[in-house]
Amino acid sequence: MARAPDPREIKILSDILALVLDEQPGHAATALERIRQMARRDGVTGGALKNLFMTRIGTAPHKDTSDREQGLRERISTLERRLRQSEADTRTAQLRLGRCQMDVGMLQMEMATVRTQKPWRYLALVFAVGAGLLVGIAATELYHSLIPTRPPIDRASYLR
Repeated sequence: MARAPDPREIKILSDILALVLDEQPGHAATALERIRQMARRDGVTGGALKNLFMTRIGTAPHKDTSDREQGLRERISTLERRLRQSEADTRTAQLRLGRCQMDVGMLQMEMATVRTQKPWRYLALVFAVGAGLLVGIAATELYHSLIPTRPPIDRASYLR
């Protein structure tokens, strides 16, 4: 399994390649000599250097690319499914919000109706209490006027 390319190695290889392909003969010869020195020091052959370029610079195996594409497709389908679920949840929440707003409106109307009825209720209660007192007083007076009364007792005799 090939390891991930080190950005520093890729930069060094690209700099050397740029110098080798440079039109100025002095720079190209120096770069080639530098590559030879590095290869001798590290024991790298020409084939190994070619493989290094191939694995490090953009020639990834087709299997890795198809696996990556498959992973990305799965991720896209997962995100699309989550998006559809979120949209459905949003529609449900909007319907609930609409119902709640209707309920609030109905409750406000009922409260306004109750508020307008309260003064009449208190007025009716006061009127009923007043009428009851008057009827009670009138009934008591009528009772006393219809019943024969005894002559009043002179209580002054008790005081003597």
